[in-house]
Amino acid sequence: MNYYILTEEVFETINKNNVHFMRKSIDRTERLVATTDLISDRVRSFQTIETCSNYTFTNHSDWVGDKTGIEIEELEEGGYIPTIDD
Repeated sequence: MNYYILTEEVFETINKNNVHFMRKSIDRTERLVATTDLISDRVRSFQTIETCSNYTFTNHSDWVGDKTGIEIEELEEGGYIPTIDD
């Protein structure tokens, strides 16, 4: 699995069938995704699921807003429903 932060515009171009997890940033300009695709046009990439999760805790005001972050378990369980894309 690959973990990225993408702009909204790039997210719209990727294959949603390969997205396992997606969370919009609080300001809705970026998306954190877990995907099987390799994406070169990204804001940030993460080497591991742990570094991805840790980033959201460090930058919680961008992703969660309640001084927590996205747990590894949440990333593993998935959380992208392609029919609900708001």
